[in-house]
Amino acid sequence: FKKQSEFLAKINEWGFQTNSHNFLAKSLKEIDEQYNKIEKIRSKLDYDIDGLVVKVDDLALQARLGNTSNSPRWAIAYKFSSVKATTKVNDIIIQVGRTGALTPVAKVEPVTVGGVVVSNATLHNEEEITRKDIRIGDFVTIQRAGDVIPQVVSIDLSKRDKRSKKFIFPTKCPCGSDTIKEINANTKKIDAVRRCLDRDNKCQFIAKEKLKHFVSKDAFNIEGLGKKVIDQFWDLKLITNPTDIFKLDYKKIENLEG
Repeated sequence: FKKQSEFLAKINEWGFQTNSHNFLAKSLKEIDEQYNKIEKIRSKLDYDIDGLVVKVDDLALQARLGNTSNSPRWAIAYKFSSVKATTKVNDIIIQVGRTGALTPVAKVEPVTVGGVVVSNATLHNEEEITRKDIRIGDFVTIQRAGDVIPQVVSIDLSKRDKRSKKFIFPTKCPCGSDTIKEINANTKKIDAVRRCLDRDNKCQFIAKEKLKHFVSKDAFNIEGLGKKVIDQFWDLKLITNPTDIFKLDYKKIENLEG
């Protein structure tokens, strides 16, 4: 074969199933037209799709263009905009990460976004809540950023309850410790993220998140010991610090589910 389109046509003749939406474009305009056409029928397809892949048809040119260590130089992804949905904010909670960062999370009415049921959406940080003026009870549009992490895009002010109050970001961590906004070493500006000081190393939220990182692929990569199991063992007080992992009593866990 000299062209990828010839190859696809031939294997289709042989009985292999190829995608019926394959299209040989002769110009950038035709690529855009095909992109817009597929985006319109995206929700009617019986499989999930997040964009198109535009490829050079000539196999000799593909070989000349070659590959980087991660991807071919002769193909490029042309992504669709994220799928959006409207829902209601039932509550705003504060999550604490392993570095002590306080992240606000919107608890929303469960809604399907791009084939996934979403009940939580990140609000990023204190400044984001203030800038968008997100309040409990608001009707919001959410999208899955990069089709992965749900986030709030906009608020429908016409549906806002007149009695609703601005969300006041807490100045204390849920553990009771004071929080601080650090000065960024590079920009010399105050950081957008508020962090728990945890001077006495007593913040249980930070400790638990550190444990989750400790067992993750980026650290000890302990197979079978994921976030949910850490949560379970933490609640049962079987693991409260990394050393406990290596002293686990099998008799205490052998009857637990899983």
